[in-house]
Amino acid sequence: EPAVSSDSFGQAGYKIAEAAAATEKGSKSSSVLFKGATIIAYDDKKNDLDIIRDGSLLIINDRIADVGKKITTPIPEGTEVVNVTGSIITPGFIDTHKHSWQHLYQTLAPDVLLGEYIYKFSGVSKITTQINPDDSYISTLMSLTDSLNGGVTSVLDHAHGTFSPKHSDAMLKAHIDSGARVWNAYSIVPIPKVMNGKFFLDPAGQEPGGWKWRQLEQLAKEAPWADGRVQLGLGWDSGRTNDETRYGFDKASEFNLSVVTLHEVGAPYQKSGPYSNIVYQLDQWGYLEKSYPIVFSHGTTSATNDLEILRRTNNFFSVTPESEHHFDHGQTYTHTVFAQSALGIDTSFTFSSDVLSQMRLQLQSTRLRMAREAHANFKFVNNTAMTVKQAFLLGTRNGGLALRRPDIGVIKKGAKADVVVFNTNNAATSAFYDPIAAVVLHSHVGNIEHVLVDGRWIKRDFKLV
Repeated sequence: EPAVSSDSFGQAGYKIAEAAAATEKGSKSSSVLFKGATIIAYDDKKNDLDIIRDGSLLIINDRIADVGKKITTPIPEGTEVVNVTGSIITPGFIDTHKHSWQHLYQTLAPDVLLGEYIYKFSGVSKITTQINPDDSYISTLMSLTDSLNGGVTSVLDHAHGTFSPKHSDAMLKAHIDSGARVWNAYSIVPIPKVMNGKFFLDPAGQEPGGWKWRQLEQLAKEAPWADGRVQLGLGWDSGRTNDETRYGFDKASEFNLSVVTLHEVGAPYQKSGPYSNIVYQLDQWGYLEKSYPIVFSHGTTSATNDLEILRRTNNFFSVTPESEHHFDHGQTYTHTVFAQSALGIDTSFTFSSDVLSQMRLQLQSTRLRMAREAHANFKFVNNTAMTVKQAFLLGTRNGGLALRRPDIGVIKKGAKADVVVFNTNNAATSAFYDPIAAVVLHSHVGNIEHVLVDGRWIKRDFKLV
């Protein structure tokens, strides 16, 4: 059984870590003032988005100090002034479900569906026995860099690549070095192994008191990291007895974790034991009203009763439209739970890492679904099934609410300075009556000129710093 330690990584990991540390050290400005932009802000009094034309945004350290047509907060001496006239400023986008360690599989399985994926490429597949800690570090860092380039500043990483203590440490180190705001949801799953030419899943590390629980406890004593930018959570999944499930969620409380996340796909993929209706079961056991939020990924077959439970207990689904279309999860009742949902990517080894794609795909697929239902009854649709504002909120503020962080996914005074600047000197977005529509329907990653996380430059002048 592996010893729990924080052993150093191989040379490849160190080189990348040193480079990341060097750029982070030189990319911090204590205060920045953006001038002249159209800003998609949030007004708590109106409980709605607020469009500010020709506005200014003042960042001091890691917070938005002021935003509006006029800045009334004193501007510190030496503040960097950036003219972004004509641009659109949005909050950083939030990805509430990702497996970053899988990024290295890109282009290996473009046509694989969920059933085949589980035994060929998931965290319990044979191929994972070929992945070393350096691979985990590099892959996780690449995935998060891809996210940041696309304006995704916060990621809930369901890190189910916990194949050894070193693999787990490698993923965490990549989270810290990336510069992204990350929830490291340490995953308690069996370990794929090959012995004497035979493949099997070793449950030892995940059993109560196993090395995974001991490492998680050790990490909980150290968390958070990078001035709170990286938090510790728990990644949980099916195939557990009721007692094991209670043990896991009790440990989340004992370790004071920041989030628990698990897949909720429904039949035919999850249909046994306590996972026949996990939302209902956890509610009955009282685990939906703990100190930590729970994010249920996909919610494919969830319906009105689940929505009511999550609304009452303040927990959320993470809807991953590109994944659910690509892998054949489907979206049976997804359109009924948007009021308590945010957006996620799932795995960037088969498609994009940007939330812009997810907003657009979910918007149009929802409209298509409603149209099909109407047409089947020889009717047409009078009202849109989903608006661009709803799509935008799914990728921003709803993500913050899912993580119980009302200070991210919004631009308002006091919020975290996670900011994206879209350059509109481009035919696709040059003229806009509605800046939300310009972002959701007409922008792409190439329009993103600047990205800041915690007031730190991550992308500047279209280049990652």
